[in-house]
Amino acid sequence: MEDTNSLIEQRRAKLKALEAKGVFPFKNKFTPGLGAGEARAKFEAGELAEHAKVSVAGRITAHRDMGKSMFIDVRDQGGRIQCYAQKNTLGEDLFHTFTQLDLGDFVGVTGALFRTKTNEPTIKLEAFTILAKALRPPPAKWHGLEDTEIRYRQRYLDLIANEDVRKIFKQRSDIVHEIRQFFHARGYMEVETPTMQPIPGGAAARPFITKYEALGCNFYLRIALELYHKRLLVGGIDKLFEIGKNFRNEGLSRRHNPEFTMLEAYCAFGDYATMMETVESLITTVAQKVNGKLQVWHPKTSEIRNALNQTKIFLKTDCQRLFEFVDKEKLLDVTNLLKPLETKIEQAEKSLSTDHPEFHASVAQKFGDSLLEFRDLLFRVFSDNEEVDYLRRRFDVLTANFYELGKDKIIDLTPPWRRVKYKDLVRETVEQKTKSRIPDWFALTPEERRSAAVEELKLEGDIGKDFEDFEVTNAVFSKFIEPTLIQPTFVTHLPKELVPLAKLSPDDPTTVEVFECCINGQEISPGYTEQNDPIAQRATLEHQAGGEQQKLDEDFLVALEHGMPPAGGIGIGIDRLCMMLLGQESIRDVILFPQLKPK
Repeated sequence: MEDTNSLIEQRRAKLKALEAKGVFPFKNKFTPGLGAGEARAKFEAGELAEHAKVSVAGRITAHRDMGKSMFIDVRDQGGRIQCYAQKNTLGEDLFHTFTQLDLGDFVGVTGALFRTKTNEPTIKLEAFTILAKALRPPPAKWHGLEDTEIRYRQRYLDLIANEDVRKIFKQRSDIVHEIRQFFHARGYMEVETPTMQPIPGGAAARPFITKYEALGCNFYLRIALELYHKRLLVGGIDKLFEIGKNFRNEGLSRRHNPEFTMLEAYCAFGDYATMMETVESLITTVAQKVNGKLQVWHPKTSEIRNALNQTKIFLKTDCQRLFEFVDKEKLLDVTNLLKPLETKIEQAEKSLSTDHPEFHASVAQKFGDSLLEFRDLLFRVFSDNEEVDYLRRRFDVLTANFYELGKDKIIDLTPPWRRVKYKDLVRETVEQKTKSRIPDWFALTPEERRSAAVEELKLEGDIGKDFEDFEVTNAVFSKFIEPTLIQPTFVTHLPKELVPLAKLSPDDPTTVEVFECCINGQEISPGYTEQNDPIAQRATLEHQAGGEQQKLDEDFLVALEHGMPPAGGIGIGIDRLCMMLLGQESIRDVILFPQLKPK
């Protein structure tokens, strides 16, 4: 393959040659009669007849030189169509200009539709215009760019090369459109509130700070939309929603981006139950409109990759202990058995990087077969003892895990969705984890809960020294419960300390009327019965502020004193919703330009 710099030089030489002939390859405008994909589709549907004249424009994504004739593929946002250039038709000069075209160039073409001997819809060129000359070559993997670093940093190359990626972002646009349609149909008013705020409120998160030179003071990029929306409820806007950017100066992960898109909606005279119906109806409506069904297939790529890593670690650590139980003359046989399995791991990892995600489950299934075969061969050379039995069981667990990963993960959004109280989930999970030694987590004292979390549940690394009691319990929920909630579940009545902006539950004042809608092992949407008592709200916010008066949004509290109607509110992370609806494992795959460390 030629060096990129030499390819760039060749393209610049072609540019100079074109300019020398009076051809300026950076046009101001071209008006195609049809889209490239549209022309192809209409011809295939019989809406355009053979020899019908069309004009289309797009990027050259394929180039085949046949001597006195050439084929190119022209692609736009709607699809592609093949174009055929013949020297006899275009003439010597124009055909020579055509030979100066490269992959990535933009062209406008005019000609007659026909079908090739292979029945491919094609435009026989009568004229063409170079609209923009690409001075850099496309990435090496033109049809299916795989380098994730390039894909995220240079998303434009990813969009050019990967049709699936273009589809994902078209569907994301459709999701946002359908969300707006849903709320407008229910009489909600779309609003816009400040992105820069004098006090960051509505959530417990570290903000980004910016300097407002004209006012001579610091402002903050908003961490939540909530408090301005409640001001609007006070002002008489009874049903409102906003889709906007939030910014939190915190960590990056597969599920977190510091800049993210948020939907918040509020309904006066409703409560958390009102908003549960809203969330369930919204997500099912959007899923049906965008996907055409309520079942969403999800890949298990990251889980399979993690399982392969665990297997490699097992082979290098625990499995090495088997050598202590084998005769020296058989040691070489055991070592030779390991090599093919290590090769199988490498092949599986490569398949995860190159194969389409829909084939990844079969990768896990096949590796499970390989692991089972290896296990049977390996243990034939060992005499039974306690250590060998333990390692055999470990092999069985690994194998069973791969077979489980070989099954498709389908999220079924068909209503009604499960509804369960937070405390009930924690009780059930702890009782199961401790084999009924702790039948009621909430019957323990705070000191006993902390001790049990560390000693019984092994959560020492997840619990900070300064954690309050409710945070210890929430660590149990976050570690053992939330990741298991794959199917849609409303977890209701959370501890009051977790949600200071919600109203207390009348039947249990230690909890609030709140739900977390969890799907695919993560929170998709919280919803509240909003706190409208200004005295109670001031008390909870002052406690949250820890005595730091400058952290209190006094204007918001004054607004509440003018009277806010009872209301239900929700927040939905658009990025996470898109991940769930479109079967994507990483938030970076649904954000056009995710945050990355600058080079």
